[in-house]
Amino acid sequence: MRSDLMGHIWGGRLEFCADPCNTPLGRILSSLLASPITRFTVAVEDADLTPFAIYAGEEIISGASLADVLDQEFGLDLEDDAIVLIEPCAQPALAPACPVQLGHHIGHIIVSLAQSERDGTAPDRLLSADNIAHSFHREMLRTVTPGQHIH
Repeated sequence: MRSDLMGHIWGGRLEFCADPCNTPLGRILSSLLASPITRFTVAVEDADLTPFAIYAGEEIISGASLADVLDQEFGLDLEDDAIVLIEPCAQPALAPACPVQLGHHIGHIIVSLAQSERDGTAPDRLLSADNIAHSFHREMLRTVTPGQHIH
């Protein structure tokens, strides 16, 4: 799918979604990762297409990062450490997800992002201990109600 990304962008098959948490996958990734998530859907005929994510700072064509291309094509100003989540639009946003399939997608995306970091294609600061701690803290603030104490 990554190899087809430019074709989807230039072919008009990629659609920006204002709410990255509109799907179960988007909600879970937003709660797990410290980097901001920008979500797109892609209209394709391939029913077996799996969701994937890529750092906005990754170079996708010679001399241009995904952030550069999305700025030109969609007018989006993304930081290099932003995560771009791409899901097939065939998946209904409100339909309950199969937990096993959702788990596979999450695992695949996390491994893919970690691979980008290991290969040096992603910005250095992304999965640092500070970012992981920040993500955990943000999730705790989101789930704890006022007056509730964590012991």
